[in-house]
Amino acid sequence: MKALVLEEFGGPLRLKELPPPEPGPGEVLVRVRVCAVDQFDLTIRAGKLAHARVPLILGHEIAGEVVGLGPGVTRWQPGQRVTSTLYLTCGRCRHCQTGRETICENFIGYVGIQTPGGYAEYTTVPEANLVELPESIPFAEGAILANAIGTPFHAFTKRMRLYPGEQIVITGAGGGVGLHAIQLARMMGARVLAVDIGPAKLEAAIANGAEITIDPTTHDFAQAARDWTHGRGVDAILELTGAATLPTSLRALGKGGRLVIVGFHTGSKFAVEASQMVANEWEILGSRNVTKRELAEVVALVQAGQVRPVVSGVYPLAEAETLHTRLRQQQILGRVVLEI
Repeated sequence: MKALVLEEFGGPLRLKELPPPEPGPGEVLVRVRVCAVDQFDLTIRAGKLAHARVPLILGHEIAGEVVGLGPGVTRWQPGQRVTSTLYLTCGRCRHCQTGRETICENFIGYVGIQTPGGYAEYTTVPEANLVELPESIPFAEGAILANAIGTPFHAFTKRMRLYPGEQIVITGAGGGVGLHAIQLARMMGARVLAVDIGPAKLEAAIANGAEITIDPTTHDFAQAARDWTHGRGVDAILELTGAATLPTSLRALGKGGRLVIVGFHTGSKFAVEASQMVANEWEILGSRNVTKRELAEVVALVQAGQVRPVVSGVYPLAEAETLHTRLRQQQILGRVVLEI
């Protein structure tokens, strides 16, 4: 099979011919049709993930077809179309048993690190990670459902508990997760103030349902949020950026507000006054990816036309380096995918 291999951290991706992997017990062999390109890929190849080891095949946002079954697999059959969740979990701990596998006590790792990734014609995925992809959803859209849509879906429904009529700030709103977060918030009846850098991302935010957009390099979005809410502050904030926007996000948050942190690529440390948290009854929460059950719900939402996957381009596998450069330079709207 053709595969792009990372042989050293910080090094290039090399196109190679390799034997397809063999599915082990509980695993499914998948013919990869598309694999999305994600910021997490850049983190891995830069050597910033402690448990990653080279050589490896990147790619965790996968859609394809089942072509082989490992020992013990009974649910799947060759020819079924599938997409996958990212986390490799035990399935036995108290969190896995109660539908919170994203905080598995025996967390094993990630698709695309501890298993072969999707920058290849074939990969193996645990059957527990797979969700069926209907014929009505193209592979290019199916690949991005777990991370780009499932991540904010989990944040809104299980962590933030967003209500109709609430006013919410979304930072990093023009990115792959952000644009889908806007759609989901609007679907849930909330009003959105979108924060991102540059006119292209802000225009995309408006196109996906944002009511107001703010570029934080030219305007104070906390003041804009206060003006928008007649001085009371917003009900909720989805933080997709990290240290660069967190202090301003706190100034935008109203009494009883919830701040949910999903992304922190600009840094993870920030300060908050305990007295402010108490006086305002703020909730500051973390949110981690998506469960398999939630991914199935996302598939149903997309199939029903309630959320529209934003795929801005489909490219051949050989274009991966170019796409990584564009992603690093924040030049990509929504998601781009590699056709394998």
